[in-house]
Amino acid sequence: MNEVVKEVREMRMKISEKCGHDLNRVLEYYQKSGEEMRKSGKYKFVDPEPSPEKPAPTESPRCETAD
Repeated sequence: MNEVVKEVREMRMKISEKCGHDLNRVLEYYQKSGEEMRKSGKYKFVDPEPSPEKPAPTESPRCETAD
């Protein structure tokens, strides 16, 4: 296995363990880390393009069963 991939997986496992393997806590950890990295000014971030307005979904006719 590529050593870089192995190192990334090990770090992700350590972070997950630190958060008790709780998905909400892991997400919160990554969000907080991202905010801190942005504030540091040490890293560049590219914000995604806003998605175009989606048209309102139209109701599709329901299948009716014969009596």
